[in-house]
Amino acid sequence: MCWSCNPYCGGCKPPQPRPRKCDGCGKFNFNPQDKLCNKCGQPLPDIIPPATVMCLYVGELCANPCRRHQTTPEDGQLKSCNYRTAPAQNDQ
Repeated sequence: MCWSCNPYCGGCKPPQPRPRKCDGCGKFNFNPQDKLCNKCGQPLPDIIPPATVMCLYVGELCANPCRRHQTTPEDGQLKSCNYRTAPAQNDQ
């Protein structure tokens, strides 16, 4: 259990903003406006939206998943999620 929320973690809600990993040095860059790596100056890869997945926690598709999508609730009952993003009609 967390003591405070790290917005980049992604454990209980989607990371905001999703970090981009530099292909050159491997550093994670968190500013979505940056075009170049903060460490080595190489161009950063394009922002790619996450894949739509079946969330085991909610039992529905989610277009912006957190890590919670990988586990079912301990009591076996599907839960609701304030952070679930319904996929666009053309994603399904």
